[in-house]
Formats: sequence, C-alpha cells, structure tokens
Amino acid sequence: MRNRRGKNSREGGLSGTKILLVVTGGIAAYKSALLVRLLKCGGSEVRVVMSAAATEFVTPLTFEILSENPVSISMFARRERPVVEHVELSKWADRVVVAPATADIIAKAALGVADEIASTVLLSARAPVMFAPAMNEAMWANPAVRRNIETLVSDGKIILDPGSGALACGDVGPGRMAEPEDIVRALEASFAPGDLAGIRVLVTAGRTEEEIDPVRYITNRSSGRMGFAIAREARARGAHVTLVHGPVDVPAPRVDAIERVATAAEMKAAVTKAFARCDVCVMAAAVSDFTPVRRRAGKIKRAGKSFELELRSTEDILSSLGKRKEGRIVVGFALETENGEANATRKAREKGCDYMVLNAPGKKTGFSAPTNQITLFKERKKLFATPLISKDEAAVLILDAVAADGRLKRFRR
Repeated sequence: MRNRRGKNSREGGLSGTKILLVVTGGIAAYKSALLVRLLKCGGSEVRVVMSAAATEFVTPLTFEILSENPVSISMFARRERPVVEHVELSKWADRVVVAPATADIIAKAALGVADEIASTVLLSARAPVMFAPAMNEAMWANPAVRRNIETLVSDGKIILDPGSGALACGDVGPGRMAEPEDIVRALEASFAPGDLAGIRVLVTAGRTEEEIDPVRYITNRSSGRMGFAIAREARARGAHVTLVHGPVDVPAPRVDAIERVATAAEMKAAVTKAFARCDVCVMAAAVSDFTPVRRRAGKIKRAGKSFELELRSTEDILSSLGKRKEGRIVVGFALETENGEANATRKAREKGCDYMVLNAPGKKTGFSAPTNQITLFKERKKLFATPLISKDEAAVLILDAVAADGRLKRFRR
C-alpha cells in the first residue's frame, strides 16, 4: 500500500511557489538533488545556495541542471550585474529550506553568524525557514546542538526532525535527514491549512513503568515510535497537538504541548485532564495492565528460590474515555497475538472507540521496530489492512481515515 499524502487545500500543491534551498556539507546532500527534482516536478521555481563544504559532496553543476538556475556558492563571485545576492535571494523566496542542515549551520543560524553565503542568506531571510538536520546521533544528542535547536524554534524556525536508522558513519540512531518526500509535504502544509487545521488532537505514546521497589519495575517494550509518528503527522496536517507520553526510546516530535509521565496512574491523570480540551484522541500508548499491590520501600533482597509478587489491574484509560467522549473521536490500539480481528472489534465496541488499530508483536511489527503491519476498523467495519510499512506511513493512513470523518466538521475553528 503506497503512502498517501494528507490532503492540502492549496490548489496545485506547490505550483508557482519560489523555494530557496540551502545545501550544507553533509553526506545527505545527495538527497537534496532529489528534493530539487521533486520540487520542480511539483511546479516550484527553485534556486540553490551551497556552502563551500557542500560542494565537496555534490557539484554545483548538478543543482544548476536540476534547478535550471545558477547556483550561489560564494559571497564574492563575479556576476553579470551588480547585486547584493543574499538580499536579493531573501526577497525572492517564498520559503527557505536548509537540507541537509549540519550542526555547523544550525549553530551559525542560532547565533546569527554570517561568515559565508549560506549563513548570510539565512540571517537575511524574510520567508519562513525550515531546517532538515542531518548528523551523527551523538552530535544530534549533544547539549550544544539541543540548545541551538531550541533557539531556532523560539525564533520561529521550523525543524523537520531527523529520522532514525542506519547512519553513514555506521552508527544506528536518530540523525538521518528527513526524506525529500517528507520535506515536500511539510512545504505543502506550510502554504495552506492541512486537513486537520483547527482540530485539537490528543496523542498518547510510549510505555508505562510500575514500580516494584526502588530498582525494579513492570513494563513492556513499546518504543513510542507509533504514537510519535501520529503526533508528528497530525501536527504537519495543521492540528493543535497535545502529546502525553511515558518512557520512550526515541526523541519526541515537536508539537504544541508535551506532558511526560511514568506510571499508568500518572498517564490516566494527564490524559483525563487533556481529554476535556481535545476533539480527537489517539491512544497509542502501551499502558501497563497490572501494577504491584504494594511498592516496597527498599530493594527486595534475594531470599530463597522464588518470590511472589501480587498484582492488581490498573484503570482502563481507554474505556473511561469512551464512556464520556461526548462526540469526540476516539482511536484505540489493540496488540493481539491470536483472534486479532475478533478481539479488536470487540474491544472497539466495549471501550467505545470510533476507530481501532490492530497490530501484532513481531520482529518487524508492534513494539520496538520502525515498521508495522496494521488493520484499521471503524467500529465493526474493516477499513483496510496494510502490508509491512513504516510507522510514519501507518500514521498517514490512520489520520487519512480520521480526517475524512464527517464528524470533524463540528470541531473546526
């Protein structure tokens, strides 16, 4: 099943737009060539600025041919007519995209440094600026980079969070530049309200941890990837997104409000409060079904060959929301190992869900993996089942169904 783009109300997508692409020195610069191609096919006029380091990875000629425009690589290059090029470009562009955005250019932009053509163009930019970071996972996690990212966000810049996976250096983790198709979608969304504009979406993600003693707890293997993908996609489609998440294995996306919790009880309290202000609730978190009856004050010592742990059920958050949804749309998740479809539709009915997403645990699905294989039900009706797809693609398909729900009309602002 192909990844479908969220609908955008702007006729012609990017047709007639002027996109200034700033390419800096990272191996992901090869992806920027494809980005230019996609933008041109979508009807954009594209001009490219390259840092000196970028030219070590891809030649300016590549971008000149693809963009059908001269490429700017120096502040002091001789030109046919006198012009302050960085000012001219800043006036010309409808949007500025930095892809790849290295740690170096992010630092320069955050500090207002203008020591070469790329950083000078960014300092003089008058249009909205998007950064698509690309770097090693250790660099992405470095406190200095995190501070610079926060500075850019507070300055109103748009950060297209990097993906997670195998990196050019051989490491595995977050740091891969957003795919060109995702950058195009973000640009499309920036020109017109998305199909969830004006809708308040509450998303839960991650796992909960129920303490046994100060060093042990009960939990599950949920990484947070699925819930984060939904939150990120909802935000890209114009929704106001509140994210409540427990412990996770990946960085949280940039949304409108985030609350971090640890236990099922904390999750319930945070979700119950936020639910009153939402129009759509997507419960992707894997909340513990059981919690110890008693938390030990000290570490339990080894004594004998066995140990009995008494558990009690946690409160069913999804069911409590379904009982008081009052017209809100509620999306639940069901992880099943047997009789999946029957159990999913039963849960949807019993818990008052409008939609139920069924998935199963496996090496490439469910917990931990970046991919999933889902079946979506609207009440008892099966809408579709997917092959193995990325969780980002799954998020698009789930929100396609929600965005097409006629009941959203009453919530649009």
